[in-house]
Amino acid sequence: MAIPLLRTRAWLLATTLLLLVATHPAVGQGLALDLVEQTASLVRPVAVAHPGDGSGRLFVAQLSGEIRVVDGGTLLATPFLDLSGLVTCCGELGLLGLAFHPDYATNGELFVDYMRMAPGLQTVVARYTVSADDPDLADPDSAEILLVVDQPATNHNAGQLAFGPDGHLYVSTGDGGGPGDPSENAQDLSTLHGAVLRLDVDSPPDPGLGYAVPASNPFVGTAGARSEIWAYGLRNPWRFSFDRGTGDLWIADVGETLWEEIDHQPAASPGGENYGWDCREGAHPFADPNGDMNADCPAGPFTEPAIEYEQVDGRCSVTGGYVYRGDLEPRLRGVYLYADFCTGEIFGTVPRCNQPVQTRKLYDAPFSIPAFGEDEAGEIYVTQYVGNATATSRLHLVGLAPGSNGPDLQVTPSAVDFGTLETGAKPTRVVTLRNVNPGPEALTISGLSVPPGFSVDPGAGPSPCVVEHRCLLPGASCTVAVGLTAAGPGSFGGDLVYDGNFFAETLSVSAEVVACSTAAEVTLSGVTVTGSESHSACDTLTAGPSVEVGASGDLTLCAGTGVVLRDGFSVLDGGRLTVRSTSC
Repeated sequence: MAIPLLRTRAWLLATTLLLLVATHPAVGQGLALDLVEQTASLVRPVAVAHPGDGSGRLFVAQLSGEIRVVDGGTLLATPFLDLSGLVTCCGELGLLGLAFHPDYATNGELFVDYMRMAPGLQTVVARYTVSADDPDLADPDSAEILLVVDQPATNHNAGQLAFGPDGHLYVSTGDGGGPGDPSENAQDLSTLHGAVLRLDVDSPPDPGLGYAVPASNPFVGTAGARSEIWAYGLRNPWRFSFDRGTGDLWIADVGETLWEEIDHQPAASPGGENYGWDCREGAHPFADPNGDMNADCPAGPFTEPAIEYEQVDGRCSVTGGYVYRGDLEPRLRGVYLYADFCTGEIFGTVPRCNQPVQTRKLYDAPFSIPAFGEDEAGEIYVTQYVGNATATSRLHLVGLAPGSNGPDLQVTPSAVDFGTLETGAKPTRVVTLRNVNPGPEALTISGLSVPPGFSVDPGAGPSPCVVEHRCLLPGASCTVAVGLTAAGPGSFGGDLVYDGNFFAETLSVSAEVVACSTAAEVTLSGVTVTGSESHSACDTLTAGPSVEVGASGDLTLCAGTGVVLRDGFSVLDGGRLTVRSTSC
């Protein structure tokens, strides 16, 4: 693309798309997205951020250098900050990144990543502050340049900025451009190219730098290594994000010729991961077009991508998104959304099942998607990209399509009604959960939400939903036992909640419990049952020594019967002791 990588077919697509487009939820069963337009009249929007100040505003960075304010769906006429006089645009050059300080509400600091000619091509990371007089204007004279990186080519400049849960500023850099990383930058720790950097922008700067290097960075003290590097082995990590729920880092790295990849770094990681470029593209060895076949590649270990997809059917460049943590679409919570720039496809991913993640296409947008954004409430947005400077682009809110309600898993029976029971009954029913979808489904049994009085045993039934059945292949099923302890009269009911890949599913359970018709306490001791004798759930049966069920006897204990069988209890040949699993 021209954003985030130079590919002719992507650029042509970006410049020729119609402006008026219809939404296209992905076809198929289960989860599907819809996009709701928020504002138009944007020009080449490449980044979206929120200030975290309670205002509800969104700020959109445009490639040519303007930062626009969207307030309540209205695009303000005056840019928040206009850097067009400093920025070298366009293609993969321009204003590429925007982030607000976590304490913006009190310190008014924001950070930008842009390209300039000075006179050579450079990446600049700079700090600005908001105007003292107008919250919708930044002070253009407050610029403080923190980082400058010389660029050998016009592509692979990355440009993402984001503050992590630790309060440090993370910066993505590309490998310096050219096919196959000709300078071998991404595997070289002595350069800032092809990496994610971690900077402390709040402490006094280190000597000769515009920032401090956190002491916990993985390469601090490593000879020949730049201590700013947090992770490396990246080609063009155009967009990355932190999961506000877990702190995990998701890095979308644009591929070269065959594979697009997304890397997942857990919040507990100490950093230092090598994601493999240019020794590997995705999870595959890379045939270097420079002719050296990467003979100098280290043996590893490389950190494998969490997601990869092939450049087929027009796909060419991954655009990283966010893990949804908003409130408008509870069914989306925990789903990581990302897109392909060229096709406009949006995918959803959850890290469950037998594989690290499961992925599904959720939307087909008829436009290029260069960036996702997240507002203060955790709602997610996408930007439409039209490369023509005279054309208008749009900002869209991500939501679920009407009727997008699953299921991930089919439940049999569809509801469990125990009917009318007497106090003390303890009935059970076996429920089958079947994967009716074309892909594997994760089944979360632990932490089930169970209504009062009911219980769930995932280890019961003909094919119990225990550990080996947590990942259900297409057509596979497992069983759980749903039980009820009828401690007293009244109506019992509610929804038993379990979880598939994308949906929190519910199963309705109900029962009506009445007082015992005969609240008899029966004591058997020293007798022989020779006829037919039945005891209901309301009875407490204490059987003492020398109680026998004779050759023609039939002692039936219904579900829920209180019974103690002491030494000496016996069943003679021909006699029957029946324990029923349901009430009598």
